[in-house]
Amino acid sequence: MINGRLRILVVDDSAYNRKMIRAILLEMEDVASVKVVSDGEAAIRAVMTDTPDLITLDLNMPRMDGFTFLRWLMQNHPLPVVVVSADGGEKNVFKALDLGVLDFVVKPLRYASERIVEIKEELQTKVRAMAGKDMAPYLGRLRSAKPVRERVKVSGKPAAGAHTKGVLVVGASTGGPSAVQRVLAQLPITFPLPVIVVQHMPPVFTKQFGMRLGKNTVFDSKEAEDGDLLTPGRVLVVPGGYHLKIAGLPSASVKLVKKKEGDRFVPSIDITMASAAAVYRKRSLGVLLTGMGNDGARGMLEIRSAGGRTIAESEETTVVFGMPKAAIRNGAVEVTLPLNAISGRIEKMAREICRLKNE
Repeated sequence: MINGRLRILVVDDSAYNRKMIRAILLEMEDVASVKVVSDGEAAIRAVMTDTPDLITLDLNMPRMDGFTFLRWLMQNHPLPVVVVSADGGEKNVFKALDLGVLDFVVKPLRYASERIVEIKEELQTKVRAMAGKDMAPYLGRLRSAKPVRERVKVSGKPAAGAHTKGVLVVGASTGGPSAVQRVLAQLPITFPLPVIVVQHMPPVFTKQFGMRLGKNTVFDSKEAEDGDLLTPGRVLVVPGGYHLKIAGLPSASVKLVKKKEGDRFVPSIDITMASAAAVYRKRSLGVLLTGMGNDGARGMLEIRSAGGRTIAESEETTVVFGMPKAAIRNGAVEVTLPLNAISGRIEKMAREICRLKNE
């Protein structure tokens, strides 16, 4: 930093994108300088000579691509990285997240260069939240993640009414994909509650995220569709561009509601948690992980007010503490735990929920 102001490195092979991203970032009062380079080799030289506080990175570049650069960076000089990726590159983005990228911003696919100004607010917000962050603890958690519990195939369908035992809603934003996966990967196939994941993410990316959770946890996981049933052993990921509500019992199906103009958080954690509280009452369990803003604070308070159980990730393991902090401040959180302790507490609370007598 220079007098408390940020130094940023922009890595993109498009001269127009470099120019526009630099202009967007220089509008920020807390940014002192923005250096631009066109490929990974130049980025390595820039990091070695003048270490930035944050890097924005395009993945598809000549000479040295973004992935090769990321591997070098995280092994030799870990720094916060925000990928600025073209829409349609969801597999590449998740690969980058596995390498230590904190978050991503999607460039419009059609006329991407001319429309790059559309990402201005999102890019500025994410850069401001993550610049200068100590990467060592985050990378340590990525590398020390325990292997997924052995997958056990369960024959037959869930028992009639099994879904009425309760529901687990997990909400996350910035830094969320790896955190959500880590939490769910440590739950057993015998976990008794259906799971809904609300991750702030654009359309298309949520489908890929659902598939990843299916490969890296013991659960059947998918992007939610209108009318899907909530059943134990299944994880439903709320699709980008929609909000999810739960229909009343005994059906326990889900209803997708298209986002409205001006919606701040999409998908909304508040909407899904509030719906869970209304339907399941004391049998609802809400978990709020890393993320910017205050989404989830109101919905989690409704769960707790209904007699349900709530957990928030503690500041020490979050990428951004904004959402858990907001929920703690408004009294919505029953217990605050580091990421590696959350799965065990979820299991314990779920067992307690299943022992509750019917109202």
